[in-house]
Amino acid sequence: MSKKLNIAAIFAHPDDLTYFAAGTIARWAEEGHDIFTICCTKGDVGTLRRDLTKNDVAKKRENELESSNKILGVKSNFMLGYPDAGFINSQELRKKLVYYIRKLKIDRIVTLDPWAKYEVHPDHLVVGRMAAEAGAFSAFPLLYEDQINNGIEPYKCSEVWFMGLLGHKPNHIVEISKVLEKKVKAALEFEATIELLAELFNLKLDPANVMEDELKKLTKNMHRLLLSIASVIGKKYDLKAAEAFYVQKILPGHFDNLQENISKNFGNPLPPPKIHRAD
Repeated sequence: MSKKLNIAAIFAHPDDLTYFAAGTIARWAEEGHDIFTICCTKGDVGTLRRDLTKNDVAKKRENELESSNKILGVKSNFMLGYPDAGFINSQELRKKLVYYIRKLKIDRIVTLDPWAKYEVHPDHLVVGRMAAEAGAFSAFPLLYEDQINNGIEPYKCSEVWFMGLLGHKPNHIVEISKVLEKKVKAALEFEATIELLAELFNLKLDPANVMEDELKKLTKNMHRLLLSIASVIGKKYDLKAAEAFYVQKILPGHFDNLQENISKNFGNPLPPPKIHRAD
């Protein structure tokens, strides 16, 4: 590892990270980087059950995220507490995210791509956009001066890694073969994931009370599902399992993409993605 980084995964709901970037997060943690997660909502409508209140769901999903993070090697988690399903004040959120980027001295942000085609969830759109803006504006000392006056110094974040559904062809591919089992275990910490698996594989079980033999079956199916997704991404690059990202370098107030955009506008082919192979 050339330099130890402070990395923040910023997402809307407790289980957002698991499907799209958990392998990469686990790999970076193993490589010695400090990983933080910032979950913007309580995820309090994220269940199909009708025997729970929103407070029940919020508490449960926070506990699940903590358990999942422990498996992945995350250093600390921060819950911002916004309500789920489209009720986030975007400018208020941006200010909070700038605060955490400055306080934690975040070098790299991982977040959802707000420019993804057919992304329907408003929380994903708002969080991805505000995370990107916060990364781009955290270096300006005249922005949110109350933070500066309270001892939180400006900090220049270097890059944003967009995960999941992407609005652009990926330019970074990360091999996750050696950490796939951690990704599977982390995903199974979420009851909502178990609900999804039961529906996908037509399993007759109670997601809230999973027996040991059922857990073995779930683990096998989850491994199959995540390996299938990761192998589709990795196959083109001769990797067994991988995750894909669209990465943008940051200049204060901008992405450092002027040269790339000019090149695309003149019809020049994009350079091949950078492949992060496991050692």
